[in-house]
Amino acid sequence: MSPSYKSPEEVNALHERIRFLEEALEANAYAMDVLASTTAIFGDTDRNRSPDLIIQSSLESIRRLLPARDMAVYILDGESSFDLAYQQHPQEDEYGLADAVEDLIQEGTFSWALHQNHPVCLPSRFDGENVLLHVISTRTRIRGMFAARFRQNDLQRHEMTLSTLTMVLFNTAYALESADLFQMMDRRQKALQRITEHQSRELLHHQSHDSLTNLPNRMLFSDRLSQAINRHQGTDHHIALILLDLDNFKRLNDSLGHRAGDELIRKVAQDLGKLLDRSHDRSGRPLRATLSRLGGDEFGILVEDLQGLEGCVRLVTDVVRTTAVERTIFDRPVVTSASCGIAVFPYDGEDSDVLLSNADAAMYEAKQRGRNGFRFYTQDLNSRTFRHFELEKELGTAIEQDQLVLHYQPKVDLHTGDILGAEALIRWQHPKLGLLPPSHFIELAEDMTLIEAIGEWVLRQVCQDLKRLPSQGRDHAFRVAINVSARQLRQPDLAGDFHAILQAANVAPECIELELTETTIMDDPKGAARMFERLRKIGMRLAVDDFGTGHASLIQLKKLPADTLKIDRSFVQDLERSDGDARIVQAIIQMAHTLGLNIIAEGVETERQAEILREFGCNEAQGYFFAHPMPFNDFHTLLQDRTRLPWAG
Repeated sequence: MSPSYKSPEEVNALHERIRFLEEALEANAYAMDVLASTTAIFGDTDRNRSPDLIIQSSLESIRRLLPARDMAVYILDGESSFDLAYQQHPQEDEYGLADAVEDLIQEGTFSWALHQNHPVCLPSRFDGENVLLHVISTRTRIRGMFAARFRQNDLQRHEMTLSTLTMVLFNTAYALESADLFQMMDRRQKALQRITEHQSRELLHHQSHDSLTNLPNRMLFSDRLSQAINRHQGTDHHIALILLDLDNFKRLNDSLGHRAGDELIRKVAQDLGKLLDRSHDRSGRPLRATLSRLGGDEFGILVEDLQGLEGCVRLVTDVVRTTAVERTIFDRPVVTSASCGIAVFPYDGEDSDVLLSNADAAMYEAKQRGRNGFRFYTQDLNSRTFRHFELEKELGTAIEQDQLVLHYQPKVDLHTGDILGAEALIRWQHPKLGLLPPSHFIELAEDMTLIEAIGEWVLRQVCQDLKRLPSQGRDHAFRVAINVSARQLRQPDLAGDFHAILQAANVAPECIELELTETTIMDDPKGAARMFERLRKIGMRLAVDDFGTGHASLIQLKKLPADTLKIDRSFVQDLERSDGDARIVQAIIQMAHTLGLNIIAEGVETERQAEILREFGCNEAQGYFFAHPMPFNDFHTLLQDRTRLPWAG
């Protein structure tokens, strides 16, 4: 036989070997192609940020590598359980790949395979087939398990490409890790975005709304007013701007405390909001109105689409009535009222600043005319408002420029006509406007918080004047009364400050009588009682002024360490004409005697009034019938001459 001769068996074996090598070469070529394509798993696209799509992309690559009869992927969940995420041919046979994997889990082989970094081929119940397991993991974390069914011969033929499978699944694990990281960052970013948007909305709301009432603040109100003006330019409709200010709020706030003041503001805001919600125009349509808290006790109301001023008058009348009611604040009844100013677009201004300024001028005029009402803007109000601001600016320097003076009104013994003391009444000697009474500037001083400085100035000046008065011929201490405001009463050490002034002037405390109105005392009876006790300890005398107007009870009066009651002038004026007032005055005098208090009537203007008071048992009086308030020099002369005043019994 020739050496080149090959038997048929040898030729067949050679052909088989060549076919195997060709298939292996083709498989290796596929493997290189697959490796090149696995970079797509890490692409920066939405597709490759989804775990499901990553698994599908990986299995597409594996199908090109291995002719598996069935493939499945198990993913490790948050509870460390392996869940079937994908299977190529689920439940085609009675006993499928998932069943085979379950058997391997029960045997513990599955757990063993997790710790192998290469394909694991295991015998199975499939005829002529094996089950291949390969962990899907990064270097630090197991992400899942790949499972497949292979014929034994097919698996041997593709043995060289199994190492490529390891690389594909390794990339898959990192892709899943990256997807998880991206989703976590995406969730955090979305949560942060939601928080940021929520906080931005809250910040915007906070910047544009009042924190106490949750109403639009001045900034938002001005913006809405400007927008309303733009909308109504050139139309027949009008805009009403109503500014509302609570009357005597500072006095209430000082006497009740800031918490009570805040609660009052909240309740007024709620009542005004309900009023506007149910208000309608002439045609029955709800009013297009905006309520705002502009600051402090000031509110603004913007009403659009007005077709006449009648509706505005009805609304502002309801606003005044709604505000002027008794409310319970921290178990205490509080009566409020409001002053309103109204400016109308386009008559009273064509921009928001002018309208606000003119409505403010009208509101100030309503206050000047007695409060608890409203005024429409008129052109002459601006000059009056300007004078008010000028007065406010000049009052700040009145003490330094020695423009404040004291006048004294004598207090007279109703039985003898002797002058027993006096009340010191402040005046402002204005360089241009002349002598101004306290009604022109005391409230302004309280608003500017100058009342404390003015009160101390009054006491110092009274001490100086007392030392200059003639003392001969008097068998009693000559007392001068000075008025104390509610704001002064809230000073933390009023008694200590007054005591220091008296000591520095070397004036006996019993020569000074402090007068507080009954209304001021009743606004905070406990606080007033505490302050009275401190003032009494340093020797000062105390008087309840305007008695009969503040509804003080006998029990409350007994708790006050007062020395004197002053009958209010409103009762004295009608003594001759009103039996009712006469009975009230007589009852007050009898009550004062019962409590051991001195009694004095103010505002006595006729001889008959003085006679009736003496008949009722009143001790002292003051008023124009005896003497008008006078400068110190005139008062000094009156005492020096030992003058007895008109009524001498």
